[in-house]
Amino acid sequence: MSSIRPSTPSARACATELASLLGARARDFALEWVECCDSTNARLVDAPPADDGRVHVLVADRQTAGRGRRGRQWLSWEGASLTFSLLWRFAPGTPAPAGLSLAAGLALARALEQLGVEGVQLKWPNDVLVHGEKLAGILVELLPVRGRPPAAVIGIGLNLRLPADAAIPDQAGVTDLAAALGGEPPSRPVLLATILGEFHRLFDTYAAAGFPALRGAWEQRNAFAELPVAVRGESATLQGTCAGVDDDGALLLRTGDGVQRVLAGDVSLRPLLDGSR
Repeated sequence: MSSIRPSTPSARACATELASLLGARARDFALEWVECCDSTNARLVDAPPADDGRVHVLVADRQTAGRGRRGRQWLSWEGASLTFSLLWRFAPGTPAPAGLSLAAGLALARALEQLGVEGVQLKWPNDVLVHGEKLAGILVELLPVRGRPPAAVIGIGLNLRLPADAAIPDQAGVTDLAAALGGEPPSRPVLLATILGEFHRLFDTYAAAGFPALRGAWEQRNAFAELPVAVRGESATLQGTCAGVDDDGALLLRTGDGVQRVLAGDVSLRPLLDGSR
């Protein structure tokens, strides 16, 4: 089980402000804001709260072992990011959610656009970019079903104001919200209230109609639409043109052998600047 440091007066004040900003919608969420946690995703995956009909949200001022996709670590600095996870449960009888990380990315992109961020793009399957630079990452982990309705933990890390000397391994082209807005970003409670509100609205649509209902909106923000790309798997690299995604959220890669379908979680995606390798 992950370690967690309890709320401080500052964290409790943030949670109170967040509930106030959510207004009547606050009753849809169970909010916990803590000073420090090794991983908010690990906390909710390892010890999921009982199902009380609410979306459980765990926010940490700082994560010491934040998790990224494919075993990477999400690095954080004091006050430099907003890191939180949501435990989202789906209705009984719902099939395993398809395209969930893409739906989450779209919700986050729409929230950022509401806050005035321009040039928001989505990089398949789980990154949010601004003018080609990474602003946020998403990690989705499905909980074991064990006879219960599907449930997922959705972890989000959003760069607010990175230190000038921040070093992020294997990441070129990283930005933060201060740069994207050209000034001081909103407070974390304001940011989170906007994000949670958009998640609630969009996931109502997702729960009713699945990713096909959101596919067009995702495609409008596809960072690599019709661009030459390399898709790197564990043991092989594919090259082709990014032809979008299908109704299950799989990447469609147009190659000399036709259109290939690439599943989320198995690959990384990078643009090829000159179309060759």
